[in-house]
Amino acid sequence: MADSNKRKQAPGQDRDRRGPKRSKGGSGGKWQTPHQKAKLAASQGSGKIEPGDVGIWATCAKNQENRAREELLSMFEDCAERFYGIVARSVENDEEDSVDDIESSIQKELESLGNKKGKPQLFSPVPIDLPCVIFFKTQSPIDPVDFVHKICVEIVSKPGIRRMRYVNRLTPMEFTGKATEKGLEEVGRTVLGKHFRLAGETSKGDEEGTTPSTYAIRPTIRNHHTLTRDVAIKQTAALVDEAHKVDLTKPDKVIIIEVFQTVCGMSVLGSDWEKLKRFNLAELYPSAPKAGATSQFKAEAIPESVTRDEARLEGHQPTSTDEPDSTT
Repeated sequence: MADSNKRKQAPGQDRDRRGPKRSKGGSGGKWQTPHQKAKLAASQGSGKIEPGDVGIWATCAKNQENRAREELLSMFEDCAERFYGIVARSVENDEEDSVDDIESSIQKELESLGNKKGKPQLFSPVPIDLPCVIFFKTQSPIDPVDFVHKICVEIVSKPGIRRMRYVNRLTPMEFTGKATEKGLEEVGRTVLGKHFRLAGETSKGDEEGTTPSTYAIRPTIRNHHTLTRDVAIKQTAALVDEAHKVDLTKPDKVIIIEVFQTVCGMSVLGSDWEKLKRFNLAELYPSAPKAGATSQFKAEAIPESVTRDEARLEGHQPTSTDEPDSTT
C-alpha cells in the first residue's frame, strides 16, 4: 500500500531541508565587545528629546531612516570640522571585525576610550517613532541655525562637494520646551528675545532685535493634538512687540515652530530661508547645469503658499490658491 511504501524520514531530516536556524541576534551571531554594542546603540540613537535641548530635525526618504541618519552624521561631522575646525567623536563601524579577531577588537576599544577624552560628541541621534523624520541633538559650540545655514549655502555655491541621497529638509531648533501653552511661551521668550523686542519691553536703543523688522510664523505639528496651528501662531505673535510687523511674502525673519508629541521647539531664520528652498537639500541640488547661470540664487524666489491661519494673522482673506504647508 501507498502508506506502507512511504520511506521513513531520518530524525531532523525535515529540519535540515529548511536550512540552518537563523540567529536572533543583530550581529549575525558574531561576538561583540561591550564597546561594539554601545556603538551600535549610539548609531541607532538613544534617549529622547527633552526641554532645554537644541538640535536639528530632518526629513528623509520613506523607509530610509537608518541610512539617512548615518548619512547625516557623516556630513555633520565633516562640516563641523571644515566650518569650525572641530573634530567630533563619531561612532565607528566595526561590522567587518571577525569573530577570531578578539584581540584587535579589545585594542580598538581601549584606543577609543582614550580618544573620548579629547573629542566631543557634538551630534547625538534620537530615535523618533515617526516615519521619514529623524532628530539630532547638538552640543555647544554648534549653533544649529548657523550650522544648517552654512550647509545650505555651501550646497548652492559648491553643488559638487556633497550630495545627500536620503535626506530632504533640515530644520534647526534653537531651544526646546514642553508642548503646552505655557511651555510655548517660555520657549518663545527665550528664542524671540534674541531677535525681536518683546511685547511690553521698553526700547533698548540700537541693540539687536530692537530695530523694527517684518516676520512670518511657520509652525509644523506632528503627533500632537493639544497645541493647534492657530494657537501656536497667535500665541507666538502676541510675544512680539507691535513695532515688528507680519509680512507673509518677504519677511525679514522667519519664526519656525516644531511641535512633536510632548515637546515644542523654535528658531528664527533669516530672509534667505525661502531662497534656500526652506533648507530642503534635495531641492537645492541642481538637476542639470544651466547655461549662463551666474547668480548664487534665483533673482526672486516665490514663497510657498501662505496658510489660512497665517493669512488670518495678517488680517486679510486668503485666496483660493492658498494651500496648507507640507509637513516635510
